[in-house]
Amino acid sequence: MQKTLVSEKLSNGNIINYQVVNGTAYHAETSQEIINILEDARQNRSRIRIFFGDTITGEDWKEENYIMGYIGRSTGSIKIPLLVNNSSSHGGGALLDHCIVKITVDKYTVYQHENYYLGECSILESGIKEYPFSVFIDLKCQANFETKEKAENYIKFLKGERNRI
Repeated sequence: MQKTLVSEKLSNGNIINYQVVNGTAYHAETSQEIINILEDARQNRSRIRIFFGDTITGEDWKEENYIMGYIGRSTGSIKIPLLVNNSSSHGGGALLDHCIVKITVDKYTVYQHENYYLGECSILESGIKEYPFSVFIDLKCQANFETKEKAENYIKFLKGERNRI
């Protein structure tokens, strides 16, 4: 893979440095391993799931939205990677490729930060009549659910064992 370096000065004066691989401008801090996986997914039109987080500590941000799709790229002089909803979509949100801590394809982990950490998950009674089950992560309430099964499915979703809540 041929790699070149480019910089972009934003209107606020900030400068973003990119490494361009196969025409796609990845953030300068994105690892080569992640770039290889994203490029493979882009070229082979593989549907992937991205887990964003702190790339220093490996802690997962527990994002629930805009985390699954296909890798595309923007138009313009600097073509950044996009997470495109489905194979027939033409646009999507910019991918925070330098904030990836885990990637799965069909619930199979193809990349995981060496210190990846989701947190300790548990289900407790909430005391809320409409939502009697709470999912706690590291003793902090993450979400409330109508049934224990929905709470269990939510934990499986966060772990990447299922792709929908």
